[in-house]
Amino acid sequence: MTRSAWVGLAIGIALLACGYYFFFVPKLEDAAVVSFPAPLVEDVVEAPEQAMQDAPIRHPMPEPRLDATPMPPLEESDGTVMQTLRELFGAEPVEAFLLPREFIHRLVLLVDSLDRDALPLWLRPVRRVAGTFQVDTDADRIAIAASNAARYEPYIAVLERVSTARLTAAYQRYYPLFQDAYGHVGNPRTRYFNDRLIAVIDHLLATPVIDEPIALVRPKVIYRYADPELEALSSGQKTLLRMGRSNAARVQAKLREIRSAIVALPTAAATKP
Repeated sequence: MTRSAWVGLAIGIALLACGYYFFFVPKLEDAAVVSFPAPLVEDVVEAPEQAMQDAPIRHPMPEPRLDATPMPPLEESDGTVMQTLRELFGAEPVEAFLLPREFIHRLVLLVDSLDRDALPLWLRPVRRVAGTFQVDTDADRIAIAASNAARYEPYIAVLERVSTARLTAAYQRYYPLFQDAYGHVGNPRTRYFNDRLIAVIDHLLATPVIDEPIALVRPKVIYRYADPELEALSSGQKTLLRMGRSNAARVQAKLREIRSAIVALPTAAATKP
């Protein structure tokens, strides 16, 4: 359990880690590991004024409690956040899966990328999935090997073990830092991270169910899906297909739990006397 790039802990941890992270790899061929990421660039190209206006908030988070422990600044939050993740997931998987530098900022970038093209490896908060991508070949036919799904089993098991209630509570506690980090992303489609997170979860839950084995082509070095419609899917949906139908269903089941728990949180208006 020493190298992961995805998203299963990257949306379970994508919620505080919304653990879903470690599953998200951009292509069917693993890329080289970058030893340490370069500093994040926070300069944002300004969008048109109309696009930058605040969008209506669909899923408001509760206001922080007045008696809550003060949050550290985003740039100083790694130590506190990583300790919380160790308490949630266990020290061993956290040390094996995650890159403990600018974690929340990187996690927000990852979540924001899952319904689009893949986030560059050096910007992700997690390591690569261990092992190599496995295929079956038969004459001129190439397909994802059923044995490839085993690479994801340890990570999905960690995601399934974590308490959804505790994970949601941790996300709520650290939400001001997630919102702060999302402000640096500068995404004009929505200015509220919780709405963005729910939209990305819904996108992943809508991943098509495909008969296996899934056919591939290899025009050059990188494997691609043979079906152009599958190749055109987002990075998140393509990786769910890559991990196998059974594994994808397990991840989606956890995402449904997480989504339900988040939208059930009491809003500020509901908690006022």
